[in-house]
Parts: sequence; structure tokens; C-alpha cells
Amino acid sequence: MCQFDGEKSGSANMYFPHAGKIYVAPELITHYINAHNYRPPDEFLAAVDACPPMHSMEYKHKLLSCMGQILWKNPFDANPDPH
Repeated sequence: MCQFDGEKSGSANMYFPHAGKIYVAPELITHYINAHNYRPPDEFLAAVDACPPMHSMEYKHKLLSCMGQILWKNPFDANPDPH
């Protein structure tokens, strides 16, 4: 547990679709940036900057266009192939 912020567990991820890829970051990335002076790679920062609001339809469309349907698959599905 961090001495600066013990509120969140860091067990969730955030997804940023960009340029045919999905960039994934832990929910605590802003904490790492602010409290620990972490600087993500420029490619990741570009993905965050280009990302539409995460609850918008535009975000969902971009995520799906980058193979994001895999994120919504049931891990216990007998047929894991999304095609």
C-alpha cells in the first residue's frame, strides 16, 4: 500500500483504443503519475489524448474496432474464438 494514497486497490484496468491497438493501464496510473513522477510512453499519452469519453458510444465503437469485443467475452465461454 502506498503512503500517499491507500484508497484504491488498483485491481481495475482502463482501456484506450488508438491506431488499431488497445492500450491498457491500471486504474492507479494517475496516482503513479502524480505521486511517483511516472511518465508513460509518448505512444500511450497519444492514445489517452485521442480517446473519446469512456462512457460514450464513440468510445465503444473505437474499442470494438480495435478487437475490443474480446474484452466483453465471457471467459467461461466454450468457444473463446471471437470470429
